[in-house]
Amino acid sequence: MADLTQAMIENWVSNEATGQFHYTKVLDGLIEPKLYPQVRTILHRLKEKGIAVPVNGKDGWWRPVDRKADEICWWETPEDTGENLKLPIGLNKYCYIPRPSLILVAGKYNAGKTAFCINVVNQNLELWKDNINFFVSEGAEMMGRKMANLNSHIPTPPPFKMYRRTENFADVTEPDALTVIDYLRVNMEQSYAIGNELFHIFNKLKTGIAVVAMQKPPGARKLAFGGAATAFEPSLYIAMDETISFEKIKVPKILDRDPYSLKIQYTIYKGVNFHDIHEVFE
Repeated sequence: MADLTQAMIENWVSNEATGQFHYTKVLDGLIEPKLYPQVRTILHRLKEKGIAVPVNGKDGWWRPVDRKADEICWWETPEDTGENLKLPIGLNKYCYIPRPSLILVAGKYNAGKTAFCINVVNQNLELWKDNINFFVSEGAEMMGRKMANLNSHIPTPPPFKMYRRTENFADVTEPDALTVIDYLRVNMEQSYAIGNELFHIFNKLKTGIAVVAMQKPPGARKLAFGGAATAFEPSLYIAMDETISFEKIKVPKILDRDPYSLKIQYTIYKGVNFHDIHEVFE
């Protein structure tokens, strides 16, 4: 390609580029290497024109300026946040769940994360009808036994979809559905990156809600592996250890007692049923 112009690159960035791109891939990678310095110069000119921006921390990478924005018609919504999701163990008395929302359930191993997720699905069959997607790490035999232990009256086939999946959950999160994920693993060598994964899940939501289970260390710490980065997106953050408690409530209900001082004691029967529930305020 002997004749390279700014107009050619500007048109490609504005109308054809999708997401991030390396400057060597401009014009679908058809540019001769000897013209790469010219491409870099043109991209910096496009930056000044507000057409392209460099990607932070990735030398040579660019993206088109994103001017898309979904208008929020806030005046058309009810004055009060509705009961958009039914939560286990009576947690709805303490909080509202707006749409869209990300709910994070952080629990140590065997604390009942799967039981919580299964109960969310079961309790919302009527409210969300056939608009529930349940992603699990276990197979059909294990999940079938647990579902039967909780609700033996679920019709066949059930009104929700269950899939076995262990990664890339944002790719399958539907904008207007109830998405339940049991569970989101953390790469312990890059635990800082989990915040981005949660953001991508939340960013897919329009009117939907995502409930995400994650592992946390045992003990007093409420946050999942990944630490503070996991707390940015959730509108509700629940910790499960020997008790259930709140780490974050973005839309609390007006109560006489502080929900952050609440500890809910419980036992789990047959792996999925919450029993012996006692609320203790400290």
